[in-house]
Amino acid sequence: MRGLVTQIFAAAGLAGVADAAPWVRDDGGWYARALIAHDTLDGAEGWRGDAYGEYGLSDTWTVTAKFESVTYPDFEAFNRDAYRLTLRRKLLDHGKWTLGAEAGPVYGTTATGFTGCNGFGFEARGGLGYSSQNDEGRSFYAFADAAQIWQEDGCQRSRAEFGYGSDLTERIFLTQQLWIEEGNQSADSVKLENQVGVHFDKVDVSLGYREELGGQFEETAVLIAVVARR
Repeated sequence: MRGLVTQIFAAAGLAGVADAAPWVRDDGGWYARALIAHDTLDGAEGWRGDAYGEYGLSDTWTVTAKFESVTYPDFEAFNRDAYRLTLRRKLLDHGKWTLGAEAGPVYGTTATGFTGCNGFGFEARGGLGYSSQNDEGRSFYAFADAAQIWQEDGCQRSRAEFGYGSDLTERIFLTQQLWIEEGNQSADSVKLENQVGVHFDKVDVSLGYREELGGQFEETAVLIAVVARR
């Protein structure tokens, strides 16, 4: 496993999405993302949808919310819904580096493979991020997050998330993300996701591919995401 993770970092660098702990929105600023994916989990085909949003309460506080639903038409026992609501705090902003943390309640069924956790719970995370522009004025960022999730059924999970994103041209961008998760009731997991997208005038649209690399179960997904922000 360690060798595999090392190869991923050597070949692809870090991975990335916008919902990471280091960064907050400007006061009154917002970010919204809708995503739909076709999942294949150990041969079972299903659909995953999620809606995620952020709103800046001040220059140092942001509220985030996420809803996720997964359905398997031929395996309804594995259908699940999950909710999350957190407050994010910018702890330190030094040049191009940002340190942040967030925490809040979770509810629902969260699964890794066909095993998972249920009920109310709590999530806490912290992260370090770096954002800048290259010599051509194109943006890029990288981050590392560490999260801990507890749920009322006694389930506990530890997760590390690593991200990278960059504008390849004025319109085309690339993001990558790597998740590493361990839990006392859910399967250990290593997921890698790549997205390539286009900046339009008011929204960003991207296509992506996600794959489970941990070996405890087989999972792949093809996804499309739409993002709007102010």
